[in-house]
Amino acid sequence: MPETTFSRRMFLGAAGASILASNAGARILGANDRVQFALIGAGGRGSYLLGLALKRQQAKGDVQCMAVCDVYRKRLNAAARQAGGVPTYLHHEELLERKDIDAVFVATPDHWHAPITLLAMDKGLDIYCEKPMTHTLEEATQVHQRAKRTNRIFQVGVQALSWDRWHRVRDLVESGMLGQIVCCQGTYSRNDPKGDWNWPIDAGAGPDGKDDNYIDWKQWLGAAPAHPFDADRFFRFRKYWDYSGGIATDLHYHIVAPFHLAVANEHPERVVGMGGKWVYTDEREVPDTFLNAADYPSEWSLTIQSSQLNEVGPVTMLRGTKATMFLGDEWEGPKTRQFDHAQVVPEGPYRDEFFDKYKTAEMIIPNLGNQGDLAHVDNFFDCVRSRRQPNGNVDIGYTTMTNIALSVRSYRENRMFRFDSRTERVIE
Repeated sequence: MPETTFSRRMFLGAAGASILASNAGARILGANDRVQFALIGAGGRGSYLLGLALKRQQAKGDVQCMAVCDVYRKRLNAAARQAGGVPTYLHHEELLERKDIDAVFVATPDHWHAPITLLAMDKGLDIYCEKPMTHTLEEATQVHQRAKRTNRIFQVGVQALSWDRWHRVRDLVESGMLGQIVCCQGTYSRNDPKGDWNWPIDAGAGPDGKDDNYIDWKQWLGAAPAHPFDADRFFRFRKYWDYSGGIATDLHYHIVAPFHLAVANEHPERVVGMGGKWVYTDEREVPDTFLNAADYPSEWSLTIQSSQLNEVGPVTMLRGTKATMFLGDEWEGPKTRQFDHAQVVPEGPYRDEFFDKYKTAEMIIPNLGNQGDLAHVDNFFDCVRSRRQPNGNVDIGYTTMTNIALSVRSYRENRMFRFDSRTERVIE
């Protein structure tokens, strides 16, 4: 098969135009000022994000970590050492009272994303929030409205939104090469015989733990239902509905958001979630296999099928009336599924038209591989400085959360949901 590189228009940095300066009372960055940031949530993902931010701090010197926060002293002290001995806080409310912070990274369990984000926005701060954007759809609506009102920069932690891959796919879609997009599909599947999310539990850690073993359990629960300390719930929170949406919020968010970028960033109008706890027999409440489907106002459908028991899901693709684009699977799974290009195959009735236009029977678009996570962190810091909208902005975070949250509700309540994007309400 001949290899042809598609010539596209230049992609001009982060999406969106400049927005208004920050709200009254917030610090306005000067051209030579550092972005002073803090980390809230220093678990595995939080400490990883801190490491990326510190890479930026070391390489460019235009950002600086000022403080870290976590309810578990062992993680808190480790993060402080990682950042060079910065001040520590068990409670984010105290950290957010500081006047020398411009931005925060939020890497807590899902049920804390909205409360911390909303409070940080009210303090005049910009936010990088790990996915999912929030725990519920109602919270997502609040975050979206608050971000618009306060003019804060908000970046949801879907790193693929800052890869060239999906911006170039969007350009190809807009060029008409695929015709009208009618259906997209994807997966985020893996196979862990020990049970996915069964992360190690630190012996002796808890509300009665001494020194590094201390966990402020009441603070960790927040507004979640009261529950006696449970190490499994703390260290493996993604297994429980009170703090997570399971596969949908942890994994499917990574698939839905890029499709919204590539095809149409809009709320779905009909959503359904299916699956079950087919194999895992531990304490988890969430399913080990999950499928969700959605229809969109622009007349296309999206299906995602994932399992924690089999790593081979459906090939990621965009199906158009004139051609289909195959993208492999960049999210874990078998190595044979991870390739760094797109393959465009014309539909039978349009093969001659495709060949006449592109001088090839099929097309390979190279250099569309996984570009890592640092680009997304850099995009956030750049947008804090420029006040341009980031790649994972609050709009795409919100529409993605509509899909994700309603698929979880559909699974749990055993019914389909419709959504009215004009009123931003679920149609009962």
